[in-house]
Amino acid sequence: MRSKSGFVVAVCLLAVQPGPVTAQEAADLARAREAWQRAGVVDYEYGYNKFCECHGESPPETLVTVTAGRVTNVRHRREGFEREVPAAAKNLQFYWTVPELFDLLEAALEREATVRFRVDATLGYPTSVYIDYAPNTVGDEVDVRITRFDAR
Repeated sequence: MRSKSGFVVAVCLLAVQPGPVTAQEAADLARAREAWQRAGVVDYEYGYNKFCECHGESPPETLVTVTAGRVTNVRHRREGFEREVPAAAKNLQFYWTVPELFDLLEAALEREATVRFRVDATLGYPTSVYIDYAPNTVGDEVDVRITRFDAR
């Protein structure tokens, strides 16, 4: 993954299996959140693909603009199409800021879900999030992969 400056950005992979949250798992998530908070980024745009049965192998890229820590704009971009489709303003509440991605991970750990995530080694934001709340159930997973990140 390349940062805004064009340098390759390293990521860390953290995996958590179902069961009670261990101190190490909680510490890994807390360290990533602290790195994000230290970075002090409040204005940014990121893109992600959300994999699920409804999108198969080529989900649209969702572009989320965050200003002053709040989602202010969301657009969807399908592969092979030039036109972006904006999300309705009333639906912006359904998209995540980076702190909300951390909250999602923390809540999944508390629920003893299977959790895997990667974080940017410099800024600490999640670069991929995988949560499986019930391993024997289809369709309850969250599988989000960050495609781009631009601090403003």
